[in-house]
Amino acid sequence: MVPEFELFDLGQVATLHRLLGEFGPPAGGHVHCDLVMGVPGGMPGDVPTLAAAVAALPAGATWSATGIGRTALPVLLGALAAGGHLRVGMEDTLSFARGRPVARNAELVERAAELARFAQRPPMQAAAARAFLGVRDRRS
Repeated sequence: MVPEFELFDLGQVATLHRLLGEFGPPAGGHVHCDLVMGVPGGMPGDVPTLAAAVAALPAGATWSATGIGRTALPVLLGALAAGGHLRVGMEDTLSFARGRPVARNAELVERAAELARFAQRPPMQAAAARAFLGVRDRRS
C-alpha cells in the first residue's frame, strides 16, 4: 500500500523533500501527497497557494487536495483545474452550503463527482482509484 503524505503547510513540503532525500521513496516507489488547505495556521485554501504547493512537490509525485470548511469548494475547483485529484468527506467539511449541514458523506462525494464531470475530469471508478493509490480490494 502506498502511504499518503498529508501536507498542511509549505514547510511540510520542504520536510518531505528532506525525508525522501534521506530515506528514499516509500515502499513501491510512489509518492502521493494530499494538500490539506484551510486549516488555521496552515496553508490558506486559495488557488495561488495551491499552485505554489503543487509546484513545490517532489518530481513525479501525484497529489490530491482537500479544503477544510469554507475552503472546500475553492480548493476542489482549483485542484480539478490544476490536474490534481480530490479528497472529500465529513472529516474535513461539515457544511454542504451556508446554513446547511452535510447529511451524509455521500453528498460530498456526489458533489465532487458532478463537478469533476463538469470540468471534463470524470471520476475514477473504484478499481482504478484503488490501483492508483496502491490499495488492495478488501474483497480479494
